[in-house]
Amino acid sequence: MNKWKLSFFILLVINLLFVLLIASLLFIPSQKPSEKVNHADKEEIAVPFLISTDKKSLTDLINHYLEEETDQENLQYRVELKENVNVYGVINAFNKDINMALILEPIVKPDGNMQLFVKELSIGRLKLPVSYVLKYMNTNYDLPDYVVIDSGKKIIDINLDQLTLKNGLSARAESFNLKEDDITFQLLVPLP
Repeated sequence: MNKWKLSFFILLVINLLFVLLIASLLFIPSQKPSEKVNHADKEEIAVPFLISTDKKSLTDLINHYLEEETDQENLQYRVELKENVNVYGVINAFNKDINMALILEPIVKPDGNMQLFVKELSIGRLKLPVSYVLKYMNTNYDLPDYVVIDSGKKIIDINLDQLTLKNGLSARAESFNLKEDDITFQLLVPLP
């Protein structure tokens, strides 16, 4: 066989192998295609931010949301944070407005919700049986869904995990020590 023919066939085979190699590299994917993430199947993810505040600022915030969320025609009240949570209001009874005072001791539950133990309840100057009045309030007033009253235990639960603010923000309590003015919440900002 002629040297030129042999060289031609070797060059032809090398060119064919090169073309096959290039073609295979073009048509074989470089990576496994990424799977699309279905956000509907995933748990909602939120980024936590630790927020500390003082009694005055939190008092203003609570009163703002109470005005927006409750039916102020039936029960008008405001909150003041001092050594306890003090709720002052006006109850319409017997076609007359009567002042009301409620003194609560706040407790942070392990799940980040708040529990308020009712220490004292008075209407006018008369101290009333707490269980009876809480039961009356629970049945006769339109309270927000995240507020749950257990009249037998004299407890009001504030379920922060059921309270979603505008833009999907939610919160959980970390500390609520009014005597030390140590009030810390975790603000949860959802990711889109």
